[in-house]
Amino acid sequence: MDFERAVNLRFASRVHQSAPLSHHAVIPPTRYRKLIIHALTGDFRTSTMVTDEAWRDPLPGQIVIRNRYAGCNAIFDKNLCRNRIRYLNVQPPFDMGIESVGEVVACGEGVTQLRPGDAVATTRLGSGYREYQIAEAARAIRIREPSPQILALIPTGISGMVGLERIGEIRPGDTVAVSAAAGGLGHIVVQLAKLAGCHVIGITSSDDKVALLRELGVDRPINHRRENLRDVLASEYPRGIDLAYDSAGGEIFDAFVDHIAHRGRLVISGHTSDFDKEIELIAQPRMYRKLYWKSASLRAFQNQAFPEFFAEAAERILDLYYRGRLRVLVDPTPFNGLESTADAVEHLLSGRNRGKVVVAI
Repeated sequence: MDFERAVNLRFASRVHQSAPLSHHAVIPPTRYRKLIIHALTGDFRTSTMVTDEAWRDPLPGQIVIRNRYAGCNAIFDKNLCRNRIRYLNVQPPFDMGIESVGEVVACGEGVTQLRPGDAVATTRLGSGYREYQIAEAARAIRIREPSPQILALIPTGISGMVGLERIGEIRPGDTVAVSAAAGGLGHIVVQLAKLAGCHVIGITSSDDKVALLRELGVDRPINHRRENLRDVLASEYPRGIDLAYDSAGGEIFDAFVDHIAHRGRLVISGHTSDFDKEIELIAQPRMYRKLYWKSASLRAFQNQAFPEFFAEAAERILDLYYRGRLRVLVDPTPFNGLESTADAVEHLLSGRNRGKVVVAI
């Protein structure tokens, strides 16, 4: 619990300093700062720069939000700088950042559900790494306060909830294996699986993260750099894994495929181990030879492809957090200001993080 207290103390002072004192509108600046891609170098630090933008009043149905914290999505951000997101064509200058929390500072005509001073969370590409953003009021999610912990829930925790329930069809009693289990996504996934009544295996990369996973209730933490994952699964789980939630890829993915149970489900939520490497050609039997005889399935999942589940999952995951059913981890490394975003991205890509990496705006 020392780790969690340190994180909460580190961020609590910032929340207190930046919290709104009233619901009165603020005097807007004439210009504000934001982070953009100015060149497609393939490297986040050299591709991005901080620039400014003129203030614009909200149109009917819109609000202006003063961002306080933004969530870091290092792999997505780096792929933007390489123009490797398949459904996007990045043309500089390109606004960056997806999830953020802050306070409403201005409301357009017809907005009645929110008012200046209300705390909200938003998720929209190009809205996160900036001091102010304009958002559709109907898409903003009201929260109790703009704390960094919310960024581990919206949209990261929503991805875990939708991926487990809708894509993975989690069932009580399942044996569930989670890669990168101490990361921003993984630490939420393992807790949701425990709340669903499952036996949870958490894969991580260091002994201190193993201890953290035990605190989160993981039944069998595995440091894959000290233990052979395949040997552990073969000896301790001969029946196989009912549900695997994988965001790592590589050898961990291969082990999950080979040890999936009868009617098991393997959810792909990313492949951090090799996303920026050349495609590796693997000489082995085709996937159907491994899955067919088990009636097992492989299911790819990206949160934005399932918008119909977002609002309901957001409501439920916030309720779990506010009722103390979910422990939210924010990495304690401080990243202050838009200029620190490249440091945050590199920290997350290094794998040193414990929980969600957040930039204080």
